[in-house]
Amino acid sequence: MSSYLGTELKHSKYRLLGLVGQGQFGRVFCAVHRRTGKLVALKSLERQRFPTHKFLRELRILLSLQHPNIVTCQALEQTASGRCLVMDYCEGGTLRSLMMEDVYLNRSQSLKLVADILAGLEHAHQRGVVHCDIKPENILLSVTPTGWIARISDFGIARLSQELNEQDAGNTGSPAYMAPERFYGQYSLTSDLYAVGILLFELLAGYRPFSGTPTELMSAHLNRPVQIPDTIPAIWHSFLLTALQKLSARRFRSAKEMLAALQLIATTEGSGSWLDRQMSDHPLLQPISVFTLPLRSQHQEFLEAPLTKLAAQPVQLQAATPSTYLYGVAESQISLRIFEPDATAGLVLKSTPILADFPVAKPQTVTTHPPIQAVFPRSQGCFVMTQRSIGLIPSLASTDQTPLKSDFQPILEFAPNLQNISVAIEPAGRWMAILTVDPTTDPATAMGTLQFQALPGDGSRFWLAPHPIKIPLKGYQISSLQLLVLDNSHVAVIAESIPPASQTAQDKATPGTIVKVFTRRGTAVGTLNLPVLGSKFVLTLIPDQLMAVDRQNLNSVLLIDLKPYRISRLGVEIVPDELVATPWGYLFSNQQGTIVALDREGRHLGKLQTDLPITALTWVSPHSLLIATWHASQGHLHTVDLRESGLDLLF
Repeated sequence: MSSYLGTELKHSKYRLLGLVGQGQFGRVFCAVHRRTGKLVALKSLERQRFPTHKFLRELRILLSLQHPNIVTCQALEQTASGRCLVMDYCEGGTLRSLMMEDVYLNRSQSLKLVADILAGLEHAHQRGVVHCDIKPENILLSVTPTGWIARISDFGIARLSQELNEQDAGNTGSPAYMAPERFYGQYSLTSDLYAVGILLFELLAGYRPFSGTPTELMSAHLNRPVQIPDTIPAIWHSFLLTALQKLSARRFRSAKEMLAALQLIATTEGSGSWLDRQMSDHPLLQPISVFTLPLRSQHQEFLEAPLTKLAAQPVQLQAATPSTYLYGVAESQISLRIFEPDATAGLVLKSTPILADFPVAKPQTVTTHPPIQAVFPRSQGCFVMTQRSIGLIPSLASTDQTPLKSDFQPILEFAPNLQNISVAIEPAGRWMAILTVDPTTDPATAMGTLQFQALPGDGSRFWLAPHPIKIPLKGYQISSLQLLVLDNSHVAVIAESIPPASQTAQDKATPGTIVKVFTRRGTAVGTLNLPVLGSKFVLTLIPDQLMAVDRQNLNSVLLIDLKPYRISRLGVEIVPDELVATPWGYLFSNQQGTIVALDREGRHLGKLQTDLPITALTWVSPHSLLIATWHASQGHLHTVDLRESGLDLLF
């Protein structure tokens, strides 16, 4: 983020949340209106690179365009160094971000996005505006529960109808998507339609019809015939050949005509389910080819009961001797295994129970009577949450490795009439947040109570909210409430939203997800209304980033950045039961025994497959993975060294 711009906007109506894009003439920031909380995009235009006459020209164009498929201008902010256009904010990023090499987009969704672009172009063309730079980078996405809405952005080099015969602007644009006449400085409405044809070709085939240097691209656009691969269904060949005609007069005559042809072919083919805003049965995002490898364990330990949760915590048992504690949960029991480094690990790999290069100590078990709902390994030990209380199992480092006590010692007991209790503990273990729901039979008057409490250790030095914070829960799905600690100062209350019952069937809104952020001092920071339904929210290792299962696209996972606000989807092929964030990326598993690995950019690294159902997994080092399996009355705890798994990982 630009601290200079942030200083200039300090007394304005908007507060910057982060940089989201860099353009030819300036930068684009995510910002929030201080009074209303509405998110906007601030497009900063520097005077040196975008002089006044160009600025007024783009502003004139933007103000003339008001359409759901065009990013519109809402206001203007003046700064000492330039100007900021206040634009609609699109949380889904650019279309380019969806067009990854190893994932293809559902065809119905691809056609819908192209239809959105054509609808926006029809509106612009009717007002005499030719965009001149249609490409995936200039198509922004608004997220919907079932996919995305495409919105055209960046009219910086657009031409007005009265300027179409002028030839003083050169061939400014993107050569990969430029119509032949554009290389000679000529413009027409069908120049934009040619670019849409290139874009559709790329969505359907996975690559553009022409590639190379700018000079090679110019030659190809002017002279080379389009070769349509067999992977594109024959029903689309005529449409693409018309859109990509060398001569402007032979293309579709208007965006309206091109859109009608697109809709007709999509309906004939059976890909037109997007016409009624419904997705097809195919996954929204599908990996093109992901190799599957058998799961190879370095060690298997027999389990006496199925483990439903695994959690690891690095500790320091002795000076300069780092170790790792592994806590495994089975109903009302929690077991502890200790992993210690061994200088001769290479000699004991075959004969000693190990985790990657770590010999394992014998597990010890603590029994609690109510079922364990969550565990939070921290420096003091392991905090354990049940339906009735929260307790602490002390670290062996503080008990001189004496056996664990068999009695569970609670540090906080819940009132018996409370329901839907959520607990989250700060990463350093200094304080915890507790969210409870007051008993009520009327959802319209339901109230939640958020309170903070210091934990054993140095938590008392933290200034925490002295009184409980009341949160009205009208519009919240109470059963979906979840609490997460974002960092050492903030917590997030997450729940499914319920649309108002008074809406008509035609205008009825779809449910989404509410994320409400508070400081540990009890101050409400802000609320995000996510246009998606998520579940099983977990934190990743990237600051202010959440991960969740996409409930309306079960083969997808949501990545949600809170600051700046963005929503990305990852196509994972499986319906994940476990989501794990690692330093290098993400792991997803299902009960059928499949583990999918993706890097931080969402690229697929491969799949691991075991024949047994997976009940829990976790990582204890960047390259060490623990997997619990269970079938019938038999289970194992597998230790896996990812360096030897065959996944496309770099350590």
